[in-house]
Amino acid sequence: MHRKTRKYITALLLASAFFFAPIGCGARQQAVSATAVAQMAKDNPYGWEKLSSYTTYYDEKDRGRVENIRIAARLIDGVTVQAFGEFSFNKTVGRRTEEAGFKQAKIIVNGEYVQGVGGGVCQVSTTLYNAAIKSGLQITEFHPHSLRVAYVPPSRDAMVSTHSDLCFFNPYAHPVHLSAQVFSGGVRVIFYGRGEGYRYEIVSVETGEIPPPPPIVKEGDKDDVLRSPRKGVKSEAYLETYQGARLVARKKLREDEYRPTQGIIVKKMSEMTIYGQ
Repeated sequence: MHRKTRKYITALLLASAFFFAPIGCGARQQAVSATAVAQMAKDNPYGWEKLSSYTTYYDEKDRGRVENIRIAARLIDGVTVQAFGEFSFNKTVGRRTEEAGFKQAKIIVNGEYVQGVGGGVCQVSTTLYNAAIKSGLQITEFHPHSLRVAYVPPSRDAMVSTHSDLCFFNPYAHPVHLSAQVFSGGVRVIFYGRGEGYRYEIVSVETGEIPPPPPIVKEGDKDDVLRSPRKGVKSEAYLETYQGARLVARKKLREDEYRPTQGIIVKKMSEMTIYGQ
């Protein structure tokens, strides 16, 4: 494509962002490269500015998980959500399959950690969830994990799966631009748009504990702990709205319960057990 033609089309797409307002989860979105987003934020031709950012961290030793985080972040990076438009994580990222490049890593299924394709993608959706709320966007669909995750405080996670999505609505009369950056040991999501003078903070509060059930006891050659018990957590999250340094509103966002983890221990078999006495 001729360079001048490409520049014209790009300018036309950017201008149309102010007149096209799709509705519905996963509605049509304008894709913009991460470089373009950074340049737009720098040049600020329409008054765009950084609305918020949120960062979570991970262990780089789990290569499958790291690769899944990189793929998911790359697929959401550069997306523009139009004015009064809605974003769908699943429609943007697509199915997490080996054909799409996703690797095996730990996932949570029915309160247990198991190996599955796409493990780690929920860290990207969770990072996006927090950044979206801190930008003043409205969450229209989210799902908590069954177990508490380590990379965010309780009641600040957003699990995604084949049947569970993360969606948010842009209530502004202008588009917002999304940047997702993966660096050594972490992933960061940044939103750009037009600020309206408010700052949003999320507060996580633990309201109770759920004791684990008695451990599962197995017989073996020596005493061992296969899985340590872990208490479950009851929690709430609140959205605080500030104008400058003044708190102007506080409302409850959600209330969650994260399951406890049942321990598994091994007890050495007695001589009576060994010899059947």
